[in-house]
Amino acid sequence: MFLTRSLFLLAILWLLGAPFPSPAQDTPAEATDPCAQGKENYKAARFDEARAAMLKCVEAGKPDLETLLPLTVMGLREGRLEEAVRFGRQAAETFPADPDAHYWYGRALLRSNRLDEARTQWHEGLQLNMQHKGILEGLARLSLNEGKPRKAYQLLDQMRLQGMDDPWLHRLLADIAAGGGQWEQSLKHLQDAMSRETPTLGDYLAASELSLMLQRNEQAVDFCRQAVRNFPGEASFGALGEAFFASDVMDSAVVYLRRAVDSDSANPRHRFNLANALEVVGQYNEAEKHFLFFLAAKPDDVVGNFNYGIHLEKQGKPVEALYHINRTISLDPSMVSARIVKVQLLEKLGQFDQAVAEIQQLKLMDPDNTAELLSWEDRLVRTRDVALGKREEGKVHLLHMVLPDESLVRQVQDYLDSGADFGSLVQQFSTGPAAARGGDIGWIDPQEMMDEMKEAIEGLELYEISPPIESRGLYHIFKRLP
Repeated sequence: MFLTRSLFLLAILWLLGAPFPSPAQDTPAEATDPCAQGKENYKAARFDEARAAMLKCVEAGKPDLETLLPLTVMGLREGRLEEAVRFGRQAAETFPADPDAHYWYGRALLRSNRLDEARTQWHEGLQLNMQHKGILEGLARLSLNEGKPRKAYQLLDQMRLQGMDDPWLHRLLADIAAGGGQWEQSLKHLQDAMSRETPTLGDYLAASELSLMLQRNEQAVDFCRQAVRNFPGEASFGALGEAFFASDVMDSAVVYLRRAVDSDSANPRHRFNLANALEVVGQYNEAEKHFLFFLAAKPDDVVGNFNYGIHLEKQGKPVEALYHINRTISLDPSMVSARIVKVQLLEKLGQFDQAVAEIQQLKLMDPDNTAELLSWEDRLVRTRDVALGKREEGKVHLLHMVLPDESLVRQVQDYLDSGADFGSLVQQFSTGPAAARGGDIGWIDPQEMMDEMKEAIEGLELYEISPPIESRGLYHIFKRLP
């Protein structure tokens, strides 16, 4: 009957948080019949009058299902939960063979936090009608709340297989599938939803993320292009930049991520991704600025601290890098990759005993790589012993760059000022014999060098770079290592 179908629609809309629709008009009822008056007023959306008349109908002792269910619905709609439970129970007890009665009684019980009783009513209703979409959805949402997504998915998919084709159903199936790591299934459900109504910005962005999970980078870029076309702004620009980054199209990634972070209030995630993209294309100074923006907003972000530590290490700032790697480990002690980087930094800083101690911890955390770690440990011990001996002899460990003219010196100094790696610049520009080794000339006794070089080297702090030193038409630059 019409009323039963209307009540079912009300059930679905109520579950989704939508406002209750106004029932259709019907013919006037006899003024002396409160039951008929209540039904007429309810259909006309005159809910106050409908409730008053229907209560009289109940008092007269002759309510039917078309009176009890509207009283239950209005009780739920208007927050009179005890009333909703009372009339829902009366409906279910008086009309035990009607699945809608069990459904609405279950709804009232659910709103009253009587979850087990609600589930019982819905299971009874489902035995009467295995295809009752309201009951299936109610049980599915209960399963979600109880942390049983697989069961919820099965119930909702049953609704889909029975012919329910609403976009919200496809989106909910997509969310559940994504939560279980079923990216392919999730993307299919989401595309079904997007094909049935105008996609939202959230749809495009979710579809892009799922495509990236499936390593379909070109598809992700396409979804984000549509997002930019229909919803231009920070979110769509940032997502397109991320999709280009994943596709290794770095110039485009930088362009769109810059557009996303056009204001200081930009999403920190976009700042972080821009910093990483700039790092890849070699724009280290700008990358530094955005890393710092990100960490100011998210100081406890594990990956943010880790990536910034890597950035600082590449800029020849091992002390500062070690601080952020230690911060990473304090936030996530189980992060093996951070501990590996820590050992590398400690080795660079000449802190060999601390590096060996860290390897002991790594052997406990990563037993599958014990052989490699033991080899690394042995090398550290040998390097430590050699370094101690050389220092006792008054020697220093140096990188050496040889440049043929002043113009190249100025160019290299600009690169160094921008944070470029000294060893990489040696390999690119130096004419010295150690260029292929990044300029590593090993342990040198300053006393055996020319006076101008000796003075420059003896005054160098660890990791400090000397000014250019001219000798016999060539320019020499040194960097001190542990």
